[in-house]
Amino acid sequence: MSRRVYRRRRKKPRRKKWPLVVISIVLLAGLALAASIALGYNPLLASQLRAQYGDDFFSEFGVSAPVTDSGEQDLDSIIDAYEPAFEELEDKAMERLESLFQAALNEYHKQDKDGTVDRFVLTNKYIQAGRMLENNVDEIFYEMLEEMEAELNRQGHSTRITGEIEENYQETKDEKKRELLNRLRQKISE
Repeated sequence: MSRRVYRRRRKKPRRKKWPLVVISIVLLAGLALAASIALGYNPLLASQLRAQYGDDFFSEFGVSAPVTDSGEQDLDSIIDAYEPAFEELEDKAMERLESLFQAALNEYHKQDKDGTVDRFVLTNKYIQAGRMLENNVDEIFYEMLEEMEAELNRQGHSTRITGEIEENYQETKDEKKRELLNRLRQKISE
C-alpha cells in the first residue's frame, strides 16, 4: 500500500481590499457628478449660485394658498380666492428671472470686455440658475394647485378648472423661455 502524503496547502496571502474600495468609491462619486452635470444639474454650480444669490432667491417666495372659509362656497369665489396667490407667485418669479437675465448679460459684457468670455460656462451657469428657480416655483405652484383642487372637491365642484390653470401655467413658462432666448440673442449680437 502506498501511503498518502498529506501536504499542507499554503494559504494565499490576502490582499488588502481597502485600496480597491476607496478607488471604487471615488470613481462612483466622480461618475455620479459627471452624470448629474450631463443631465443638466451640477451640484457644485448650484452651491455657487446659492452663495452668490442666497438660498432665499431660489426658494422663498412668501406665497401660499389662501385660507378659505369652511362654509359653502361657489366655484367663482374659490377661483377668486386663489387667483391673487397665483398672480403673486408669477410676479415674484418673473422679477427674479429678470434679475438672472440682467446678471447674465452684465457678466457676459464684463467678460467680453476683458476677453475672458467662456460662453459654455456662462450658459451652463445661468441655465442651471433658471432651472433651480423654475423647480422651486413649480413646487409652490403645484402645492397651491393641489390645495385648490382639494378645496373644489370639498365643496363638490368640478376640478376641470385646475387643468386649465396648469395648462395656462405651462404655456406661460414656455412663452417666457422663448422670449428670454430671443432677448438674449438680440442683446449679445449688439
